[in-house]
Amino acid sequence: MIKIAFIKFAGLSAGGTEKFLQTVAANLPRDRFLVDYYYCDTAPFLGLNYEHAGNDPERLDYMRSHGVNLVKFSVGAVNGRKHTRDWLNTDFWEKFDERNYNIIQTGRAGFPEYPFNKIKKTPIIDSIHLFAGVDNQFNISRVMHLSECNAKKWIRAGGDKTRVVMVSHPMDIPKQKFGDLRARIGLKDKFVYGMHQRADDGIFSPIPLEAYKKIENDSNAFIIMGGGEAYRKQAERLQLKNFYFIPHSANRGDIYGFLSTLNVYAHGRKDGEINSTAMAEAMSFGLPIVSHFSKINNGHVQNIAHAGNVVASVDEYSAELKRLCNDEAYYYFRSQQAKLRFHQKYDLQSQIQNIVGIYEDVIMKPFPNVWKRRLSQLRLKYILMYSFVRVFNKIKRAAGV
Repeated sequence: MIKIAFIKFAGLSAGGTEKFLQTVAANLPRDRFLVDYYYCDTAPFLGLNYEHAGNDPERLDYMRSHGVNLVKFSVGAVNGRKHTRDWLNTDFWEKFDERNYNIIQTGRAGFPEYPFNKIKKTPIIDSIHLFAGVDNQFNISRVMHLSECNAKKWIRAGGDKTRVVMVSHPMDIPKQKFGDLRARIGLKDKFVYGMHQRADDGIFSPIPLEAYKKIENDSNAFIIMGGGEAYRKQAERLQLKNFYFIPHSANRGDIYGFLSTLNVYAHGRKDGEINSTAMAEAMSFGLPIVSHFSKINNGHVQNIAHAGNVVASVDEYSAELKRLCNDEAYYYFRSQQAKLRFHQKYDLQSQIQNIVGIYEDVIMKPFPNVWKRRLSQLRLKYILMYSFVRVFNKIKRAAGV
């Protein structure tokens, strides 16, 4: 039996990273894996204007229904002033001992981070869900990437390419019918665009609603589930008539009822996507996707493939919304491609099988390329030191020193 520990701050929240870890932990074959899932409640980030989403009862029920052994620890605060984001007033080390496990799995943004920087012997498997740095710590056995473009960015920044393994989100979607919201909202036979997003103005994109404004008429509508306050202010400024907000929910029935209401998943996000669970869910319902490029992440271009179109401007976005409404043959093509792409990229059993293969390979070869690993550590230290020197010299020149 392979003993594996999943460790995640606020690990039962409903974010994409957390859902990835939860789904993997819940669906590993029980005859081959013993799984412990370590999580805590959210806590304040000292020195940062950031608040992590809290744990969600729906996700707790999901884990319990799949028989996952949950281990809850406490964190008083996160030291946001320190790059490694150390946990303060935590009892984690009283509950966790790396010697009890063959593998440790987490999901993060890439930079050296507590508590993994204190775990030095057991093989760690990272899954990178947001690019914010590189960590070539020796015992990081494999690094899961969810898109090719993110993997390339990580390698260019100093990541050890020999540790890269490619995965995608395994999506656990019940095979049942979900009611839609049309009667409740009064949409009748309108052609409905929409998306769901967490309430965070930091990821707000003005493009979807600006594009919709250009084609709004009595026969269509736009719905956002959740979303930040910036969308509400934009809708008022644009004087949208057929525009609706519904509350954020992590309940799968609510999310799938919302998706059943849409004709098109009209996506927008300032920082783009690496591999979006929201888009994957939309594709499972056969929804064509419209999105836009980002200056930060563009993993969604690869991951949706022919299931949709990623555009470069408001006018192009608007034209795509209009074409999907007016051209039945084109809509049917995109819809069928969405279902096909979901099966290719997000099917639960095939993705779990891929991840099981990675785990078994780690058991056989936990730390391959030993000298390459040591050189990667030194190379990353050099890159960081060189970057620091450049910044320091810029400051000196600006000060006239």
